[in-house]
Order: sequence, then C-alpha cells, then structure tokens
Amino acid sequence: MNQPLIWLHEEALRVTHPVFRAAPEGTRAIYVWDDEYLSQLDYSLKRLVFMYETLCELPVEILRGDTVSIIKQIAPSILYIPATTKPHITSTMSKIKSVANVEVIPDENFVTITKAADIRRFFPYWNMAQKTAFQKNGGIDA
Repeated sequence: MNQPLIWLHEEALRVTHPVFRAAPEGTRAIYVWDDEYLSQLDYSLKRLVFMYETLCELPVEILRGDTVSIIKQIAPSILYIPATTKPHITSTMSKIKSVANVEVIPDENFVTITKAADIRRFFPYWNMAQKTAFQKNGGIDA
C-alpha cells in the first residue's frame, strides 16, 4: 500500500505548520516546482529565489514538473495539504482531489480579535492584533 504524503505549497513554507503534526511521523513531504504554475503567478526572480532557499531549509523533497501528474504518479494513500484561500492553489487542490484522498489541514490563527476590526488601515488593525500576534495559536489557547 502506498504511503501518506504531504504536499507543501508556497503559502505554508515553514516547519511549524500544523500539517507536519497532522501527518503520521516520518511522512514524506514534497514541494513540486511547477514551472507552468509559477509562470502564471508572475513571481519575480527574487521571490522565486526566496522560495527555493526556504525550501532548502525544510525537510521537504523538491520535485519538478506538473503538480497533479506528480502526485498522481506517487499515488499516496492520503495526501495532507495545508489549507489556503489562494485561487491558484485551490484550483490545483481541486484537480488533485480527483486523483488522491486529500485531507486539508488548517493553519493556526495568527491573531485573535474579539472586536470588529478596521482593516482598511494597517495601524488601527495592528493596535488590536499585536496583543495576541506573538502568542501560540493567536492567543486562542491562552
């Protein structure tokens, strides 16, 4: 039987992401360097270099090719994917769901805000958010 797999995307490039705790210990993690996908995003060379250098610091195998094809070829028993609202990634996730058993793992909260926040300007928002921003899970567990 095939093994479980973690597919990291650029919205979750950190070892502290909950996807690493949700997957069984020793689960293989991959990032697919998909040239066609990345060209659609029109990332700058600096951003691509930053992503690559970040990947080199993570316990992840970098594969190159079409994301859906590679995951289909690996055929994991279950595929753990960090949750995101980024349209390009959610579109790819929809395609992957047709070829693999997928479990989407939500991220931890960055902040907890109990009042309505004015998000039109940064500093009024930050004055409310900074109280819980550097606490584990946005202060929810506190």
